Amino acid sequence: MRLLQFLPALAITAAACGPAIRPLAPVAPMRAPVAELPEPPSESPPPSAPLALSDEEYLHTRSLMVPVQGVRPEKVADTYFQDRDGGARTHQAVDILAKRNTPVLSVDSGTVLRLTRNTLGGITIYATDPEKRFVFYYAHLDHYASGLYEGKPVAQGEVLGYVGTTGNAPKNTPHLHFQVMRFVDARSWWNGPPFDPRPFLAQTGEGRETARTTAALPKL
Repeated sequence: MRLLQFLPALAITAAACGPAIRPLAPVAPMRAPVAELPEPPSESPPPSAPLALSDEEYLHTRSLMVPVQGVRPEKVADTYFQDRDGGARTHQAVDILAKRNTPVLSVDSGTVLRLTRNTLGGITIYATDPEKRFVFYYAHLDHYASGLYEGKPVAQGEVLGYVGTTGNAPKNTPHLHFQVMRFVDARSWWNGPPFDPRPFLAQTGEGRETARTTAALPKL
């Protein structure tokens, strides 16, 4: 009984001796640290690499030569969009008419990729530019130049062969079938998208041997 009488007094004493319970002060929201941006340079830095030229710009820089001896660029007829096989396909190349056995010249410096013979093109040459970005196709040749072989480096204006009518060319119309294609895939480099070469032909066809002979002639 006495213990029960003392319990209320103990509770009051404990409450008086214990720490006072106060409400917590409001907590200020934390601010994210502001990232310091570096100062911009006074001048724009140079590009790490030169910008790549487009295909058209690149071809213009090559200053391509008309691949037939003595033919000026403006004399190359527009046959690129002509129909072939009764409209079944578009030509996508140019035909440069010339006398039989007129020298066929390398349109640009580069390398001979392939020497072939087929039903349509007859005696043909595939060659490329120095960067191996384009493929040049020469067809209907009468014969190859002496010493020509696959893998041979060639200079612009070097004689590759001679105009003829091999393949499906009309036998009374000697001409060079010339085509420019983008080199896309090493496994099918002969099948890249074609380009009309006429806008990029900048030099009259003049073989290297002819150029040296002309330079040696005395002026009258």
